[in-house]
Amino acid sequence: MRIEYINPFVEATFEVLSEILKEGNLRRGELFLKRSPTPNYGVSIIIGLTGPASGRVLLDMPPNTAKKLISAISGDEVKDLNDIGKSALGEIANMIVGNAVTKLYKKGFTFALTPPTVITGNDYTIDTPQIETLVVPVIFGEDKLEINIALKEA
Repeated sequence: MRIEYINPFVEATFEVLSEILKEGNLRRGELFLKRSPTPNYGVSIIIGLTGPASGRVLLDMPPNTAKKLISAISGDEVKDLNDIGKSALGEIANMIVGNAVTKLYKKGFTFALTPPTVITGNDYTIDTPQIETLVVPVIFGEDKLEINIALKEA
């Protein structure tokens, strides 16, 4: 996976989350690779990508982090992950991935996106066969979100 593909997703995540949360204390955790499916944190948003590389970007977070993000966007405290909340999470993922794809376009790479899919629950794993996944943890306060980037050059 080319580093030129990775940095725009990390930059876009920090930009969008900083804007939504109105705080600058976001920090990046230690990067790591996943080679096999792993359990999730309970809320995952997936967006597929095609272009010079194909695969997916997945944002993975615990329900409390998801509720914090939805509350920050809506201005009201969110206690449940209902359909409107899941729609807001999909929009956050669109903002992040759209911003990243725009950065990639400016570097000469053109990608097409799928609509976001939001999955919630505790008993599922997500696998991207034969594509190594780079995981970038983003930590803000007691909350954590992981950006899972799995792209394979065409």
